[in-house]
Amino acid sequence: MLQEFRQIRLQDAVDVDYILSPESSGVPANLYSPALDVFTDFTKVKPVTVPESMPVTEALEYMMMQHVRLLFVLDNHDNFSGIVTATDVSGRKVMSFMQRDGVSRDQVQVRHVMLSKLNIRALRYSQLEESRVGDVMQTLRTSGDQHVLVVDESTAGVMRVRGVISSSDISRRLKISFDVMYEAKSFADIEAIITQGGEL
Repeated sequence: MLQEFRQIRLQDAVDVDYILSPESSGVPANLYSPALDVFTDFTKVKPVTVPESMPVTEALEYMMMQHVRLLFVLDNHDNFSGIVTATDVSGRKVMSFMQRDGVSRDQVQVRHVMLSKLNIRALRYSQLEESRVGDVMQTLRTSGDQHVLVVDESTAGVMRVRGVISSSDISRRLKISFDVMYEAKSFADIEAIITQGGEL
């Protein structure tokens, strides 16, 4: 079997100085950039999922291992049932459930603190294609959410989660701190920070 293949000649890497990344391969993002620039597309990146039955302590550890603050929750048929954030699995929701049901932290599962898909609002991918980063920021600011899901319809007519946009991804892409984004009184303030650097 090995005779079917050939050895590929290796190159010296001594003259290589840079590592390519999507963010470095184009014009820096700003408020007027296409919203797709800050979109995590699940046709290119695998979503991080957990079962509803996972204990919240494990979910928090899993988030840290995956370097994410949001997990997509699947029911026992592997269908999307909601989302859970780092705040959900480590904050007040857990304590409230423990007190209300008289259980220990180890008994609290993701299903007990997640945000059900029944209560999630999302953007359609077609809306995102026509939007700018500033439009998404305004949407998140108005809703008070840290994330917005993006949905589309398959050729078979099935609705599915296509991806997600997070405030932290926008912050990283614009190279301004998350806090500054939300303390700014106007988009002009944010635009000035992006172009000149510095703080409010």
